[in-house]
Amino acid sequence: MARRTITILLGATAALLLAAPAHATLVYVKQTPDLDFRVHVADDDGSNPHRLGLGRSPTVSPDGRWVAWIAAGDTEQVMLRLADRSRKARVVGRSQFMGELRFSPDSKSLGLVQGRRLFVYDIRARRSFKAASGNINGFSFSVDSKSVVFGTSGTDDSADAPSDLYRIEVDGGPRVRVTRDRKSLNPLWGERGIIHDRQLRREGDAPSYNLFEIQPDGGSLRRITALRIPRLVSGLIPLELSDSGKRLLAEFVGQDTSVGFAVNPENGRVRALSRDSENGFVAADLSDDGNTVLGHTGGPNPGRAGNVVTMPYRGGKAKVLVRRAAFPDWSR
Repeated sequence: MARRTITILLGATAALLLAAPAHATLVYVKQTPDLDFRVHVADDDGSNPHRLGLGRSPTVSPDGRWVAWIAAGDTEQVMLRLADRSRKARVVGRSQFMGELRFSPDSKSLGLVQGRRLFVYDIRARRSFKAASGNINGFSFSVDSKSVVFGTSGTDDSADAPSDLYRIEVDGGPRVRVTRDRKSLNPLWGERGIIHDRQLRREGDAPSYNLFEIQPDGGSLRRITALRIPRLVSGLIPLELSDSGKRLLAEFVGQDTSVGFAVNPENGRVRALSRDSENGFVAADLSDDGNTVLGHTGGPNPGRAGNVVTMPYRGGKAKVLVRRAAFPDWSR
């Protein structure tokens, strides 16, 4: 074989090795003997664990580099730190109450609900943009990370308050109304549209949710699910879509109820991932290929009894990644 050919092949092999994906990043919390919660980071199979700090609700950026979580104190703080722990954590938000945290798909921004405001924090520039004010009912970045969609009920903080979806570019610009039905919340922005809940108000009970899809311009509203929701539960909240958009992970929620569901976003077929809605499998994330669901066992309040596990999206036996841990997220 000619020397030049060998050189080319060796170069190609080296390039492939360099491009081979490393372990994705897994984050989760463990309860301490003092009943505090400590955030941990590990490889996506649960190996090589390390402590990051005290707090709750950890989330990891899609590229696996950054971890954000909420630390308690006189006021709650959003902490941001490199997953490799090469630098100290930085505070990127403070409020009496911190809500949902979510990274943008390009891993360059962090969305955070700070009290009654939605901010988008630019990680490199270290500055925040206020995207919305009012009671925020879920938010999601666009696939290209340039915009964010959010639900809001304005100043009305009741559980069944009228709510609509709006979108705004993350670097500023006018706010654009997406829905006008006063029923829309909990958006999840995918390649094919914005999946969200439409709520039905019920006398003497929490509102019920079913899933719909709408385009960012407010057109082509399409119903996905038509479930009959029993009393004391609300229904499905969309969590994650596979890269293909053909598999949707949702959580069926209500009083003492939280259980993962697989949803076909095209035909609305649903399947529970656990038979125990009070102490069973709580879904957290879906792998990019849509084959694996991440979550924890032990129900919505597992304490030290739960384990971080994965299970096949199509159903099957759970695999334990971390024992006595809960509330995971990953970059896989």
